[in-house]
Amino acid sequence: MILVTSAAGGVGRPLVRSLRARGLDVRAFVKDDAQAQLSRDDGATEVVVGDLRSRADLDRAVTGAKQVYHAAPTQLIDEVPIAHTLVELCTARDVQHLGFHSVIHPDIDALVHHHQKLLVERVLRDSGLPVTILRPSHYMQNYLEFWEFILAGLMPYPVSPTSVMGMVDVEDVAEAAATVLSAPDEHVGKTYDLSAQALDRNEMAQVWSRVLGHPVAAIRLPPNTVDNPLAAAPALGPAVVRSLLNTKLNALPHLVRGIRDSSNARGIRSWPPEARSAYVGMMTYYDSNGLPVGNMDDLPQLLGRTPTSYEDFAKRVAATRKGSR
Repeated sequence: MILVTSAAGGVGRPLVRSLRARGLDVRAFVKDDAQAQLSRDDGATEVVVGDLRSRADLDRAVTGAKQVYHAAPTQLIDEVPIAHTLVELCTARDVQHLGFHSVIHPDIDALVHHHQKLLVERVLRDSGLPVTILRPSHYMQNYLEFWEFILAGLMPYPVSPTSVMGMVDVEDVAEAAATVLSAPDEHVGKTYDLSAQALDRNEMAQVWSRVLGHPVAAIRLPPNTVDNPLAAAPALGPAVVRSLLNTKLNALPHLVRGIRDSSNARGIRSWPPEARSAYVGMMTYYDSNGLPVGNMDDLPQLLGRTPTSYEDFAKRVAATRKGSR
């Protein structure tokens, strides 16, 4: 039995599906009944509903598992206490392998989220448990929070269009993690960077222009837009007007849905203040510095193939989403 924490998240869901496709039993650890249903739909063998910060809930999830793949949600800032609890429980319950979902370049101290991952990595390495660490780059899927805007010819994001971001497809991350969990003995003690490509958002917009067949322009929003949607108005307003004029108002339905969907992307309004602040800090850093790729050899080695490019990702998304409308 493989326990997957945050099993209904962006990585957890494709990971559950990938493990089940390989015939492996999966116990999904989720936070509520709605997420539990998602995990059942993904094929999870068992589902445990609970809070990662609850020792009792985590113990229920760990008991009987031979492997654990641990990923914490972005809005959970202080990850170290959970890591200590997880180490204690995995040791007591004779867990044979622990995979940790970290982040690329966790040594960037200016980023709270990255630094927390580094601290957890240290806890796990010092634990004596058989551990494998995966460090994914910025997800290609992150920009789909603005999908309706992209359909309207705009690609807004609270990061400069010229900031170069190392990127990876979440589906590739899940496949790489499933490869590790399928043969854990081959990966114990190793740390893998999961990077596929480096692009700035102007280049991403060019990809969407080719794939969708209409011009798409990258727009910079202020980094604090994620905490204060009104801050986007000065940058987004003129772009919206141009979009409406260029499309003879055909973009209007997409723009309306885009404003609605992006105003609470990732459910950020329900996040605690410190989590929202850390997220704004992350966007502020990316705005000025971007995020480099890691070791580009690790991901193709785990996948046994060339990683998904941003263009292939965009084609897949366009085909899937157009087919579902």
